[in-house]
Amino acid sequence: MHPLETPAIVATVPSGPEWEFGGHPYGLEPLALPAQWLPRTVAADPSWIEQLCLRLAQVSPASVRDLRPDSAEDIDRLFWFRWITAHQTTFLMWQMLGAILHQGEAGQADDDQLAARARALVCGYSLMLMYGSSAPRVIYGPVIRMPMARQHVNLTGAWARDYAPVRPLIRGKVTLGSGAAAEALRRECELNEEVHEGIAEKVLSEGEVSLLQSPKPKFRRQIPRDTLMWLYDGIFLTSRAAVSHHDVAGQLARRLHAIFLDVTANDLYPSFAPSAHEEPPRLRTPEVMRRKAALTDCLLGILSFVGAPVIQAHPTTTVQASSPMRELRIT
Repeated sequence: MHPLETPAIVATVPSGPEWEFGGHPYGLEPLALPAQWLPRTVAADPSWIEQLCLRLAQVSPASVRDLRPDSAEDIDRLFWFRWITAHQTTFLMWQMLGAILHQGEAGQADDDQLAARARALVCGYSLMLMYGSSAPRVIYGPVIRMPMARQHVNLTGAWARDYAPVRPLIRGKVTLGSGAAAEALRRECELNEEVHEGIAEKVLSEGEVSLLQSPKPKFRRQIPRDTLMWLYDGIFLTSRAAVSHHDVAGQLARRLHAIFLDVTANDLYPSFAPSAHEEPPRLRTPEVMRRKAALTDCLLGILSFVGAPVIQAHPTTTVQASSPMRELRIT
């Protein structure tokens, strides 16, 4: 496969609170990622971080009311956008997590600060699970599940290429940081597992099983794992290319921006297609409810360090950002 041309990558960071993604509201953009995580580098101009966060913090539901879908077709498009873009955003967060874990293993940075950023990303991953699966079952079935099954009858997230480096952290096999920082990250990973299981209960009707557990097709033949990973990437409009960390950060910023505007306009569970009543108890615990209530704050918190400098292990060599970063506080 020929390498993706750099000009084809849409990594321009939005400049304001207007929709700038996919050419039109709830359009999609292809994603370009490296085959594995990239070392984090300093953004060329970190000042855009604070400026964009400040502009988004001033957005109100009234100012983005034009983003509310006004037809059944547009509602389906909204939830398809959420499904694809939530997965793309998760891939990007896994890329960031992989780089953070490498920094921790190499002793290149302050472990407790890295743990705080890792916790924010794990929280963001949990929220993307809920955001991407926010469609009611009556929409999820025909709009999301059936198209996925047409791609592969036993499709599974186990084919996600970017998850492998972060799996040990999510499963509690490795630690990062010390004391309260390490414990908070550990608990966030446990909560992520609860959310993951809760989503499966939410989107599937009683007696229904996941695609992975669905009956195997007749005359089934084994497909190489690398092929399955390429298939999974393709479903979510993802290509592998020699892109820079700056391009990865810009693509994540674009998606966080679009998701922020969507949730501000429509809420996590839109009133025109409600599904909160389909949530199982796992998704109604006080901790999960607090995460959902702080969804937009979490997005801004992650955005604030997407292009920020690497946190150096030795204060004397720390590279300072040109503007202060927004701090994400998870309670």
